[in-house]
Amino acid sequence: MATTDKARKTNTANTNKTQKAHVKALDKCINYSEKLRLMVLEVLREESGRELNNEARFNGTEFDWETHNIQFRADYSDTPLKELMRAARILYGLNDMDAIRARRAKHRGIRNERIARSEIGVISNSQYVDEDADVDDEIDDLE
Repeated sequence: MATTDKARKTNTANTNKTQKAHVKALDKCINYSEKLRLMVLEVLREESGRELNNEARFNGTEFDWETHNIQFRADYSDTPLKELMRAARILYGLNDMDAIRARRAKHRGIRNERIARSEIGVISNSQYVDEDADVDDEIDDLE
């Protein structure tokens, strides 16, 4: 009977190992080229949103950032880096990764100022509050 209990424990341990395959920490991380692609994607999302927001304001209409962000990511989340870089160059004059990093830093600076103002209660309701700060923070280390 002791042998049966021992065999049962061994089989249970092997089953648990099979079910919970260990994944190393670095294997969970995305590679550098994918991080660059995501950075370009987020710069394009922010730039296009700002452009469309200004257009809506000029036309006296409302612009919904949340809808824009969801739609933009749905439309472009699988777009290769090469195509995103081409769009950045054609639409916004961002010719290389250094220009994109600089624009990303500018966006981050604007967001940080807005957050600081909101913390002291100075922000107005009409200003865009970035609900995508989580995504932005994930790619900040690339700069």
